[in-house]
Amino acid sequence: MSALGAVLRGRRRAEALMRDVCTIRPVTGHATDPDTGVVTPTLGAAVYTGKCKLQAQRPFPSTPDAGEHLWTVGPLYLHLPIVGSEQVATGHEVVITASVDPANVGRIFRVKSGDRKTYGTAFRVLVEEVSG
Repeated sequence: MSALGAVLRGRRRAEALMRDVCTIRPVTGHATDPDTGVVTPTLGAAVYTGKCKLQAQRPFPSTPDAGEHLWTVGPLYLHLPIVGSEQVATGHEVVITASVDPANVGRIFRVKSGDRKTYGTAFRVLVEEVSG
């Protein structure tokens, strides 16, 4: 079997494990609620909607602090199909819209970096979920 044949077979197998669904959109700015002062990102049109898989990443979460506020940043990998995810980029927002694990539905992540390579079987995107 050729290298390309092996990669294409690997992509089919990798995609078979992508049982969750997500939507990925670019952050276009931020809006502040005048009553509460809460700042939320404004989002552009979706650059990707489709199958995905969350995968744990090591090292374990960090706990940065600013002033008197402490929060937890948990890094994960989001696996996407190679074809169709070409516009996904650093800084985009990911929302899990369906999942094998119902607790994942509604989770929001920020794309930190992507992993494009010649013989990739999936586009593995480093994401982080900020909570607290």
